[in-house]
Amino acid sequence: MAQAKKIDLSVDHWWRRVPARQWPHEAEQLATVPEVLAPIFTESRALAEVHRLDLALFVVFEEAALRVSGALVRRAPSQDALSFSAQQTLDEAHHYEMFLRRSDQSRALCGLPPGQVDDAILTPPLRRFISRCYEVADGGSFLEGMTLVNLLLEGMAYPLYAYEERYWRPIDPYLSRLVRSAFVDETRHVTFGAHLVKTLLADDPAAQVRVARLCSEARQALREVFQYYVRVFVGLFDAVARRHRDLFAGAEMAPGRLISETPYAEQVALIHHSIDSEHTRLLGAAGLI
Repeated sequence: MAQAKKIDLSVDHWWRRVPARQWPHEAEQLATVPEVLAPIFTESRALAEVHRLDLALFVVFEEAALRVSGALVRRAPSQDALSFSAQQTLDEAHHYEMFLRRSDQSRALCGLPPGQVDDAILTPPLRRFISRCYEVADGGSFLEGMTLVNLLLEGMAYPLYAYEERYWRPIDPYLSRLVRSAFVDETRHVTFGAHLVKTLLADDPAAQVRVARLCSEARQALREVFQYYVRVFVGLFDAVARRHRDLFAGAEMAPGRLISETPYAEQVALIHHSIDSEHTRLLGAAGLI
């Protein structure tokens, strides 16, 4: 049996692949679409509201990932872990800055100040989960911190990015490309994170049991969080898409599945299936189930 190819977690490899190649290419792609929001955003209050709230959630998630990955740099137990955390910190800072700038543009249409997000977007369960991530990372637990953020928060969120990218493509292609860019990075974070967690747990059965228990408990708590956000946001997205049928006529919620032809309940079920199946695969790769 052929041996699995070793994942290169070095900063040198990442520097050549991401900031030097990927980000310039993405910047070129962004330059081909208008950054100015379409007039419909000032004409449709419902569309402007769902746009602003969606961006607020992106900002919240990216800020949490940035703060935790930055804290984990100081706690890294190996050279690979140190390099990976440093890489991810810069990635998350890039995402946070880009989404916050788009959020500011969206908020400006509603006469709201920049540099903030709506507190209402942070439900108590999500606030508690993020606070737990901060406590674990600041307390010095690299494995638990990476598990909570890379394998749980990001691991359950990133399957939604493809849906978000398709939804916004016809009405805000600039945001659609930002989501695509973040998806590429998050895919790497969760994949490399799973590999790193499995490697660090390989010779420590007690730690593996402890982290697997944490993962199981946190997954259940976070599943409830995502059930709420998926239900609310898909409802908002669906209502806005049906109100502006001409604008969203070609919008897909999945490849070959138009939003306009897919009932709300079916959209929710398909999204949850995508989250659960992909997350199960990820945790299996990390050796946690």
